[in-house]
Amino acid sequence: MAATAGPLPHPFFRPPRAGAVALIAPRELRALLAAQPPPVLLDVRPARERRLARLPNDRAVPLEELERALPSLPRDRPIVAYDHLGFRARLAAEFLEARGWPLAAALEGGLDEYARVADGSIPRYPADDPATPLLLLQLPRPETGCLAYVVADADARQAVVIDPGVDVAPYRALLAREGWALAAVVETHTHADHLAGHAALHAATGAPIYVSRRSPAQYPHRTLEEGSAIEFGGESIGVLETPGHTRDHLTLRLRDKIFTGDTLLLGACGRTDLGDGSPDLLWASLTEKLLRLPDATEVYPAHFGAHHALPDRYVSTVGFERTTNEALGQGSLAAFRRYMTEGWPPKPTDFDRIVAANLEE
Repeated sequence: MAATAGPLPHPFFRPPRAGAVALIAPRELRALLAAQPPPVLLDVRPARERRLARLPNDRAVPLEELERALPSLPRDRPIVAYDHLGFRARLAAEFLEARGWPLAAALEGGLDEYARVADGSIPRYPADDPATPLLLLQLPRPETGCLAYVVADADARQAVVIDPGVDVAPYRALLAREGWALAAVVETHTHADHLAGHAALHAATGAPIYVSRRSPAQYPHRTLEEGSAIEFGGESIGVLETPGHTRDHLTLRLRDKIFTGDTLLLGACGRTDLGDGSPDLLWASLTEKLLRLPDATEVYPAHFGAHHALPDRYVSTVGFERTTNEALGQGSLAAFRRYMTEGWPPKPTDFDRIVAANLEE
């Protein structure tokens, strides 16, 4: 088994692998750009995306045109490829390295991560794209390592909240500030690590609460199953049933984005050994549903950061996780079953209390 990550006896972080493409963290890249000479920056996104945001003093070479650009690229100077979320940049760095550019690397987390943690003056998208009324906002709670989401049709002024925390003041303030009506509150699964805010949001707004058809929830709710949809404004959230972390787990799909709860985390997946989880069901959910989505599908998980022994990142792609996620790299159901059942920390002492509270209200 791989080395442990921090104090946990079971790994979440992928250990270094021989031959793996070099990844440059956003703050590291910012420091390199201030040095002399700076690395060569390659924007490998499609040309249409450059109008939304870009790094200064870069060079546009879409991934499909990279081979034609090889004669003009230096071999003795670092080259950092970047894109929106990091997947295409990784492919570009692997392509360059295989063809004799040993100093090629990829910006980890892409332009979105760079704008969030290294340079706030860089616009973020697609929320910043004026061509679409769809807005997506992440509301991280660093004290618990949890992520909630608000998605809205700005034209219709309707919104949906996904996996809210128990303190609903930030969601209510956002709705009031933007003049959005809350069309729905959705729980991807029954949470065991934090108290949920669905009941308080329902009480404050009257918005219906949606949960899986398999949920044992005791409060008033509407149920979702495979193929269900939640309509708001001109948008539609589709439903994939992805049991494994819990039996009632759902993944929500909105355009090219999936909200994966604990089914797929960044670099890991949710535990299956605490309540009614099943490694066999989780393996099927990952390999037969999520990994069959396009590589460019954006992944929005329910957790991040050191509190859960995860990277301090908020978003990834199916393609990036396919190639870097330790859980997905187990290779077979038998290996995955061992990975999910051996060496995990003890069950948290407040697990049953939080689950019971989240099911009762």
